[in-house]
Amino acid sequence: MAANAAPDSLLQKSDDELLYLVQHPEFYHPDLVFRAGRELRRRGVALPQSISRAAPVLPANVPANVPADEAAEEAPRPRTRRWAAAAVAGVAVAGLGWWALAPTPPPPPASPAAAVEVPTELEAVVARPLPTFEALTAKQVQEVRRQLPVADRADTTATGRYLRMARRYWLAENQAAYLTRLALADSLTGTLPGQVDLTQERISWFMRAKAYNQHLTPFMEERLTQMQKGLGLRRTSLNYIKRNYEATGKPHPDKQMRADSHEAQLIAEDLRGRGGRQAPVRGNLSEL
Repeated sequence: MAANAAPDSLLQKSDDELLYLVQHPEFYHPDLVFRAGRELRRRGVALPQSISRAAPVLPANVPANVPADEAAEEAPRPRTRRWAAAAVAGVAVAGLGWWALAPTPPPPPASPAAAVEVPTELEAVVARPLPTFEALTAKQVQEVRRQLPVADRADTTATGRYLRMARRYWLAENQAAYLTRLALADSLTGTLPGQVDLTQERISWFMRAKAYNQHLTPFMEERLTQMQKGLGLRRTSLNYIKRNYEATGKPHPDKQMRADSHEAQLIAEDLRGRGGRQAPVRGNLSEL
């Protein structure tokens, strides 16, 4: 804080702010501390004894040969300070006595509305956090890497890009499959809409990166296309689940949603090299 602050700035400060200045002189310039003490004395505020008993320190801009009457104006005599402290203490004692002897007013009567007010009952909502599946995703990415041909793995740059895309896929696929299982088991909670939005953002994270040419091998590109197809099916199913849940409180899975979820699951198993994939069902589902 500047040492030569304008005096009128001290006039705008409260008594507590000025007391803080004089009680902590180690943080401020001596001139400012001195002027704050002088302003408190001018207002008639009693300073703490530890400060009032200390010898007044003149500001640095007061010459050493200043006349005695001018120095006395800058540093009031101890007797005057003791008298001011005693006067303030007397006023405080009188105020405490009046407060102790004053009659206590009766409490206000309760209004009829307040007497019959019924507390609001909060409905308990089961909170089921959405797992991140980080550990499972790391394992799945390694499984996807083992499916690459040896020649493709030799291209370390392409392999690194492909595995980063695979990680995006598995993070989105695992969360989408988790929410789909809850919907099929009718175990959804009120947090479903927000969790679907988070999973859809995971899917979009993959789709945006898939739009760019990352200069991968043909095998890698074919696998990324499979991932894209699987997440497209997941996106459609999640939109269906969220729309029904917000309208009726139930997911109401139909044949098409079940077929899309099953197809997405088969794609995920193929990517991990687990085989056993059947040919996709052809024709109109309503005729099956």
